[in-house]
Amino acid sequence: MRFSKTKVLAALKCEKQLFLSVHHPELAEKSDSPASVTGQVVEEHARREFPDGVIVERNKPNQDPFEFTRQLLQDDKVGTIFEAGIECDDLALFVDVLQRNGDGWDVIEIKAATQVKEEFIDDVAVQALALSQAGVEVKHYYLMHINNDFVYLGNHDYTGLFVREEITDQVLHHVPFIEQYLGQLNTIIAGAQPERHIGSYCKNPYLCSFYRYCESQDAEYPVAWLPNGWRAAQTLIAQGIYDIRDIPADALNSETHQWVRSVTLSGEPELLSGAKHILDTLPYPRYYLDFECIQFAIPVWENTRPYVQLPFQWSCHVQKDPESLEHEAFLDTSGSDPRYQFAKSLLEVCGETGPIIVYNQSFEKRIIRELAETFPDLSNRLLALNERVFDLLPVAKKNYYHPDMKGSWSIKKILPCLVPELSYSDLENVQD
Repeated sequence: MRFSKTKVLAALKCEKQLFLSVHHPELAEKSDSPASVTGQVVEEHARREFPDGVIVERNKPNQDPFEFTRQLLQDDKVGTIFEAGIECDDLALFVDVLQRNGDGWDVIEIKAATQVKEEFIDDVAVQALALSQAGVEVKHYYLMHINNDFVYLGNHDYTGLFVREEITDQVLHHVPFIEQYLGQLNTIIAGAQPERHIGSYCKNPYLCSFYRYCESQDAEYPVAWLPNGWRAAQTLIAQGIYDIRDIPADALNSETHQWVRSVTLSGEPELLSGAKHILDTLPYPRYYLDFECIQFAIPVWENTRPYVQLPFQWSCHVQKDPESLEHEAFLDTSGSDPRYQFAKSLLEVCGETGPIIVYNQSFEKRIIRELAETFPDLSNRLLALNERVFDLLPVAKKNYYHPDMKGSWSIKKILPCLVPELSYSDLENVQD
């Protein structure tokens, strides 16, 4: 069987993922994740660095991308090829950029990240093996990634946005391992479905498309759900313990893990009295606040950097006394930089007294602090808001757990357990 780069990388991450992608591709969940969309945008932008580039279209009628690539490789007038199709006995894949270098070529892999990561070396090493077996001479391998120190000054000037980092030595050092591992893939596919229990690797560096299927086939309450319990879960799985309810009482050192085990065994949620005692001490008026931010890989507003979280929406429920609740909000859809109006309107609503109640304060406080740095005329008033912030997350972590929270106190996990009628699955526009 001839393998794509995607399948080789899937196998390196999890052999069960490779097996399922070949035998049961219908079980994969397909979606345009923000990461994949960002990757496409970054790649299209990066191509502007190569004005002489010729693109190989994969689905063009009456044109085989691999044959067209071979023609371009032989054409001395072609200096750069985008999406070059390379095939050999075992592999068929596409290379982001091939740039002519004398009598050979340089490979440039484009990534939306801000640094070289270990998995990128695997990625390029698979390409290196295919290029070598196809007889394409490569002189250098580069990773082209985002420069997170770049500041966009406007006028569509993105000079310095990308960094080209040579990774030739790392790639060539890794190729023999890839070549050896490639020989095992047919054996994996021909055998029985590999047994693999869900764990942190299922979501790192990205969520596996088969995650929901594997979760449904695993234990009802997998040990991987122990919060921040990767090492504990690995130890338990090695002992043949897969369900939290099967963990021996003396096998867990963490008090949080012991609590999760106890509640899961009972099958009933537990709400400790400490939560009410803490909340009853909060004075009025109360401001229940939430922010939404956007991160651009390619900055669009002046004086912003790649991947900085830029706030564009806030929602605040104001409770002046126990019997009243009013809603205030800000949402900018103009396309212009919304941060100043965001900050100014927030100050107007939040007043000068009363707790500002958030869930996971590090996010809101950081955004407020960055706004204060950006807008000196609002700085003192914004920083005063941070002095009033009260965080509900520690209260929840110490006082409430439900077996269906899956070891997580995130809003999306705790909300359906506390208030089932407000499930995220019913909020169509929020889901998108």
